Amino acid sequence: MVERQDKIIAFLKEVEKFKLIEREMFCSDLKRRESDADHSWHLAMFAILFEKDLPENLDMVKMLKLALIHDLVEIYAGDTFAFDKEGKKTKKDRELESSKKLFSQLPADLEREFIGLFEDYENSNSSEAKIIKSFDKIQPILQNLCSEGKAWKNHHLNYEDIDNYKRKHMTHNKMILNIYDCLMNEAKDKNYLK
Repeated sequence: MVERQDKIIAFLKEVEKFKLIEREMFCSDLKRRESDADHSWHLAMFAILFEKDLPENLDMVKMLKLALIHDLVEIYAGDTFAFDKEGKKTKKDRELESSKKLFSQLPADLEREFIGLFEDYENSNSSEAKIIKSFDKIQPILQNLCSEGKAWKNHHLNYEDIDNYKRKHMTHNKMILNIYDCLMNEAKDKNYLK
């Protein structure tokens, strides 16, 4: 029991570093970049707030776990911006190695669970993973709306760039596709995306 607790406490100390991983998106005050921890918290809020609008048979606990751990591997692998063509070439391998290194620090049952959740998210095997992946692609759009499109402008992204990358993750659910379209239209109306 003590060894299990010690491993969990050590893991909690290690994943505190998650707060330090910066993403390309900016917070609404435009003074700092969003962290992975900020992003994952926001993603969990999407799941909680839209729970009643999602199919009833979804496992909310699983969705929250997916939201909170899907990017933990970036503690070692770093965040790869969606439009970083060079970084994306090695992203999958870096994140796989990172998942082994990070999750091996957990007790065996949690290690298996976290690896399973990470693989489920990456491959979108479950309905829950598909929903969280969709929200994961929508959250940066919302973040850009809250930060005057700063990250998009910094990277000279246009509507087609975003839509070509993200739309395919929305088509499995009508409500999610509607949210996506509304946010993208808002971005266009505000001239954050050309």
